[in-house]
Amino acid sequence: MLRRLVILGVLLQLPMIATGRAVVLGGMNVADRISVDGEVLQLNGAGLRSVPILGIGIYVAALYLPYPSHDPAAILAMPGPKAIVLHFLHAASKAQVEGQMRKGERINCGEGQCNSADLPDFERLVAASPAVSVGDTSTYVYEPHRLRVLANGNVIGDYPDGDLSAELLKGFIGAHPPTEELKRQLLGVQ
Repeated sequence: MLRRLVILGVLLQLPMIATGRAVVLGGMNVADRISVDGEVLQLNGAGLRSVPILGIGIYVAALYLPYPSHDPAAILAMPGPKAIVLHFLHAASKAQVEGQMRKGERINCGEGQCNSADLPDFERLVAASPAVSVGDTSTYVYEPHRLRVLANGNVIGDYPDGDLSAELLKGFIGAHPPTEELKRQLLGVQ
């Protein structure tokens, strides 16, 4: 009973709260909306990221926006918060998590496409990112002048850097997403 009260107390303090269920994907319940600092964001789309040849599910990603959009440029230009929640289906060590983050950075920024002033915050984010277990979540809250990152509901990074926020969101819905299928799913154009 005490454990349930502690868990309930922790949940009531979170800045992001799931407020409903829309779909089950990869065995994970994906909420149809979440609340970020009192603002309700709607599920725009959700998709499964898997190892291409083996078909092993890595995570379910869900994109939440103030209002639906299928246009990456319009999404990036939206005022107010946006969020991506990753629900992990497969465990990964800290080294594997860091490796994937660096791979994404190389693909999206490798030829000078990103602002080099973002690199210190990106390095802090990589250093703060933990290993993941099945059932863990990572949440990225994108705001015009801020990026917040949560692991299992606990803030692990708060970066007052609008460029970093936009670049990380582009990593999912921009020119070089993890997969084109996942990008289409997040944009709701499956």
